[in-house]
Amino acid sequence: MACVAVEKHYIDRDYRDTFSGFHSKKFVTPSARLIRLHFFRGAVGIADIRTGGDGLEKDYIGYSIIRPTRPNCIGRTLLDPTRIKGVCGAVCRCMERVSIQGTELHVQGFPFISQDVDATVCAESATWMVMRYFSNRYPSYREMHPFEITTATQNYARGERVYPSRGLHLWQMAETLRREGFSPVIYSRAGFKDDFDDLLYTYIESGFPVFATLKGHVVVGLGHYSDYSVTPTLATGERWLKSSAYNRGYIINDDNNFPYQRIEATAPASGASGPHNPMISAYGTIDILAFAVPLPEKVFLAAEEFSSLVQTLLDDHQIGIAANSPILNAAGPILLRRFLTTVKSFKKNLLARGMGSALAREVYHEVPRPHFIWVCELTTPDLYVPGAQKVWGEVIWDATRNAYEPSGFLAVHYPEKLWVDQGSALNQSQSLKEWPISSPTTYPVLRSNLLEL
Repeated sequence: MACVAVEKHYIDRDYRDTFSGFHSKKFVTPSARLIRLHFFRGAVGIADIRTGGDGLEKDYIGYSIIRPTRPNCIGRTLLDPTRIKGVCGAVCRCMERVSIQGTELHVQGFPFISQDVDATVCAESATWMVMRYFSNRYPSYREMHPFEITTATQNYARGERVYPSRGLHLWQMAETLRREGFSPVIYSRAGFKDDFDDLLYTYIESGFPVFATLKGHVVVGLGHYSDYSVTPTLATGERWLKSSAYNRGYIINDDNNFPYQRIEATAPASGASGPHNPMISAYGTIDILAFAVPLPEKVFLAAEEFSSLVQTLLDDHQIGIAANSPILNAAGPILLRRFLTTVKSFKKNLLARGMGSALAREVYHEVPRPHFIWVCELTTPDLYVPGAQKVWGEVIWDATRNAYEPSGFLAVHYPEKLWVDQGSALNQSQSLKEWPISSPTTYPVLRSNLLEL
C-alpha cells in the first residue's frame, strides 16, 4: 500500500526566489509557505520516519512540492523512475539528499518542475530542470533558481519585457547555459535531415539531457527506450548499423504533463478510443524540430564529426577492419554504438567489463587520457540481445581534437589487435603501439552514462 507524508509550511528556495522577485509585487499575493509531499511504496507512520532505517529508504519514491500558483501548482519534484509504474528505457539521473523530520533519505531521478505561466513558462522550466540536474550531479555547476533564469535573459531579450514571461527562443536558452560555463550546440531537423534523430539519440546516450523544441513548446529529453528484440534492416550496400536504429522513442519531462513521459515515433491518434495513457506524450518524435545539447567546455569534437571520423578509420586500408579483424570482417553488418563519456567512468568499469582480454584491460588502466573521450563500440547484431548487449572492441577518440585531425584516435581495439597512441599520452606526435590479442572474448557494453530501468 502506497503512502504520502504531508509536510506543511515548507519553505522552498526555488519558490521563494520567484515569490521575492515576482509574486510579492502583486496586489494580491499568494502564500510564501508551501506543502511538500513525500511518496512511499509502503505504509509509514511518523515513528517510522523519525527512526529511519533501510526499509524506509527502500520504500522512498521521492517528493513533490505544491505551490499556491494556478493553473499549475507542481513545484520542485524529484521522483525515482525505477519505482514508478510505466516508466521504461534508460534515463539521466542525479542524486539528492532529503531531510524529513530529521531523517535523511536519498532519491535519484531527474528534476521536474511545472511552469507557473507568469514568471516562468516552458522554456524557463526546461532550463531549470537541466541546470538542476547538472548542479546536483557535478559540483562545478551552480544551482539556478526559476526567477533567476527568467531575469538572466534581460541582456538578450530583444526589447521585450522579461516578465511576465512570454517564453524563450532555443538560442536564448542555449545562451543562458553558455553564460553558466557550458558550450551548447544547436541542431535542427531541417539542417541535419536524416542524421537528426541519430544525433539526438547519441547525445542522450552520452548522458546529456537536451532542450527539444516542438511547435510552440519545449521539453527536456532525458532518456531513450529501445527494442533489441528486432534487428533493424540495413539498406542495400550499407555495412554500418548504428545503435540508434533500435531506438523507439525518448523519455521526456514536459512541464505540462507527468514526469518521465515517453515520446514515441508516432504521436497517439487524435480522438482514439479508450483512455489515454498519461505516460505517453501527445507528441511524436517527428514533432521535434530542433534540440540544443549543453556540452562541457572541453568537448570540442561534435557527435557528427566523430561519427564521420570513426567510419573513415574503420574503412582505412591499413588500420581498418578489413585488414586487421577476420572476426569482424566475416560478421556481416557491423553495429556501431557511439557515446561521449569521461575517462574516469571508462576506467572505473574496466575490471567489471573485462574488455575482452587482460592485455587490453591493463593497457587501458595505465595509459593517460583526456578528461572527455568519444567511444565507438564495435559489435554485431547477434550480440545485441535484450538485457545482455556485448561488444568485440571499440575506438576511443580524443574529444578535444577537431574534425580535421584523423590522427585524433587514442586507441583502436579489434578482437585480434589493439593499437594505442602512446605519443598523445606524452603530449607528443602520434606514435602507435600495436599488441596482438590471443583468445579474445566479447564483453558487456559500457552502461555508466544512463540509468537502465
